[in-house]
Amino acid sequence: MNIQISTLTVRCRKGVYSNYFSEKITYFYGKMGAGKSTILHLIDFCLGNELIETPALQQEFLGADLTLYINGKQVGVSRDKGSNQVNVSWIVNADEAFSVVAPTKPANDSSTLIPGTKVQSLSDLIFFLADLEPPKVRKSKLKEDTELIRLSFRDLMWYCYLDQDEIDSSFFYLGRDEHDFKRLKSRDVMRLILGFHQEQVALLESKLYETRQRRHTLLETAIQIERFLSENNIANTLEIELELVAISEEIHNKKTEVKNLKETYTSDNGHILDKYKLQARDYMRSIDEFTNIIKDLQYQVNRRQKLQNEYNVASVKVSRSNISRQLLNGINFCSCPQCGQDLEERVGLENACPLCLQSVNENANIDEVEILKADLRVRQSELNESLQRLERQLTAVEREKGVLTESKFKLDQRILELEKEYDSAFLAKARELERNIGEYEGRKSELKNLLPLPRKVEQVRLEVQILESEETKLKIQLLEARRNAEMDASNLEELKKLFVENLSIVGFPGIAPNDFIEINTTDFIPRLTRYGNNELFTTEFANLGSGGKKTIFKCCYVLAIHRLAARKGIEIPSFLMIDTPMKNISERENIDIFAGFYNLIYKLYSGELSGKQLIIVDKEFYSPINTEYSSQFDDEKSLFVKHMTPDDPLNPPLIQYYRGH
Repeated sequence: MNIQISTLTVRCRKGVYSNYFSEKITYFYGKMGAGKSTILHLIDFCLGNELIETPALQQEFLGADLTLYINGKQVGVSRDKGSNQVNVSWIVNADEAFSVVAPTKPANDSSTLIPGTKVQSLSDLIFFLADLEPPKVRKSKLKEDTELIRLSFRDLMWYCYLDQDEIDSSFFYLGRDEHDFKRLKSRDVMRLILGFHQEQVALLESKLYETRQRRHTLLETAIQIERFLSENNIANTLEIELELVAISEEIHNKKTEVKNLKETYTSDNGHILDKYKLQARDYMRSIDEFTNIIKDLQYQVNRRQKLQNEYNVASVKVSRSNISRQLLNGINFCSCPQCGQDLEERVGLENACPLCLQSVNENANIDEVEILKADLRVRQSELNESLQRLERQLTAVEREKGVLTESKFKLDQRILELEKEYDSAFLAKARELERNIGEYEGRKSELKNLLPLPRKVEQVRLEVQILESEETKLKIQLLEARRNAEMDASNLEELKKLFVENLSIVGFPGIAPNDFIEINTTDFIPRLTRYGNNELFTTEFANLGSGGKKTIFKCCYVLAIHRLAARKGIEIPSFLMIDTPMKNISERENIDIFAGFYNLIYKLYSGELSGKQLIIVDKEFYSPINTEYSSQFDDEKSLFVKHMTPDDPLNPPLIQYYRGH
């Protein structure tokens, strides 16, 4: 997994500080409290781990930005303090840029970050950018039928970052006293490194899991359908088919009975009903005609009543006009009754109106009013007679319509009574037969709908048997593949050899050429066995006693793992971070161990690990000038050294303005 760390930028309240990393070895050393270990913590923080907050980070830290190259792609990772999400951007082919916000841990219902992939978290994204599929392991190491889960990038980081706090207290979480989850996950990583999770094993495990899940799903489906059939008293396929045949025969027999009944039945009373129905239709036509006549008469009556009202109004107007003329006769007007202006004294003709000066014929006016009144009386009398005739006609027509309506109602009642009388044994029998046919048809349709269920159960049961057989074959194949993988102990043997070689180069106390090293594949903890004084002596991480020995022992083991990965092309991160390998070791009292360890470092990273990256933090700097490999580390691309102190401006701390605890 080709990953190279390029820069780390630390964002603080009063400043932003960048740190450069060499392509091979980056070396931070100096006094404590300068933030050397914090650099590694922040790299790990950007790669998804929880932040270890020192007092300086608690007070001043805002976020960190990490630039790295994953399989040749430039990747930027940015994470803010307190956030469980990481902003990741990357460039492909120098002209395509992508960006996502990735959670550090996937949720159960989280969606994919990149369409068409299974990337749900930062770990998945790192594998995606490295063009790798995350390795899968069994969730439970005790149950064969457990589900497969992906190995996380965080699991691999246990073998790529030796934290100062755990470098001498935990051997990669492999010890029996470690947390079960971490211990089992660490063993999975070791199996991956040693080749025990070969492609064939992983493929068979995946096939077995999918087959088992498919079988369980089908079996549960069959059980649910069978429970439904049992609760509803539904028979099996054969019984349903036999019942369908019997029902079809019953339907045929009932239809034959109906046909025979209709052919043998004759009615003598059908013509009586037809006669009554014809008479009822005649009544209905007559009632409709009378209804139209009534509407026409009502219209004529309404018109004459309106005309009568108009004559009455005209008679009143004539009477009022005559009374007004009589009242105003002989009155002399001093002013105009229309506009109110004074009238000049005028001399008119005799018998003339004093206002309009027109002649007035008293007798003529009286005769005209009388003639008009007489005419109105004649017209009103004629109109009253016409109105009375129409009302008499309307009453007669309505009476006749009422008689017809009553007769029609009685005839309808008689028809209903006859129809009830004619609903005889024939109709009752026919209806009973039709009901029977309907019931049989409904039952037939219901059985046809239910028939696929028992068939489905039989089909599913057959599929379950096939899958059980396939599952058994896969188990046998998987068992054989695992046995073959573990029998191929070449990687394990080479790891033992590389580990002893590292210990010998460092000058680890108590190592002899004839010591026997064992790495048991049940826990992957290395044990050195020596025979002396007729006794066997075993040395392992847990019984080393000295914290300094534990630190060197663990560092040599992780270096052996990275050497093996480089030789065999094992896909683990290509960088290694070691925080204080000389912890609990005095550079003056144990100068041989100090020189031996860094001689190993410079030898490896100038040779077989030259294409890998090492970031190391320690108390003192051991220069490659003191080794035979100095020519390989003559520029900052191969070796970048940074001296850090908490109070020297020339060698500032990580947060340069901070002078706190």
